[in-house]
Amino acid sequence: MKIMTGKPAFFAVSTLFLSLLLVGCQSATRSLPDSAGSYSRNSTGLEFAGKTCRTDSPYSASGRPDELYAEMNECVRAQKFDRAVFLYALAGSYTWFDANRIGTQYAKMAHGKRLGEALAQLSEKQVSQFWERIRATMQDPGKKSMICNKVKQAGMPTHSIDYMRVEKSSGVTAKPREQSQWDVAVDNYLLCK
Repeated sequence: MKIMTGKPAFFAVSTLFLSLLLVGCQSATRSLPDSAGSYSRNSTGLEFAGKTCRTDSPYSASGRPDELYAEMNECVRAQKFDRAVFLYALAGSYTWFDANRIGTQYAKMAHGKRLGEALAQLSEKQVSQFWERIRATMQDPGKKSMICNKVKQAGMPTHSIDYMRVEKSSGVTAKPREQSQWDVAVDNYLLCK
């Protein structure tokens, strides 16, 4: 067995550590990405064709988590960290909410893998800069409250939750959720309260 050393080991360990911290240690397990939509699989993970960092108002509930994570990466690359932090919070809240709606172990693991795959698309320096901005935002009560409110205002997700299922055509419906349950999911994921 070959032991990783140097930059690859540092990047692998820092990505895992960052993923654990960002998802609240719910899951560090990674699995295969969703093959639906305009995503392509390459040697480093998911890419969303033609995604750029937008500067307009926050998303509605129709944005899929993989799209949000792809734009988050573009915002990190453009050093628009405030937007990237919002997209991280929104995408993670959506996957956390969806995983709880389905309630399976696979769905809980799928929650963590999305962020890990997105971060693997960034350089070590970009991940480090982004993590510093997330930490600074989440440690500032005013900024954290603003992020929590923006995510809640974006609303419950309206996208299909099939990406959280082992068998995409299983026909098992997700547990319906109310607005109050969305607010609780955001509070739990982002530690808003």
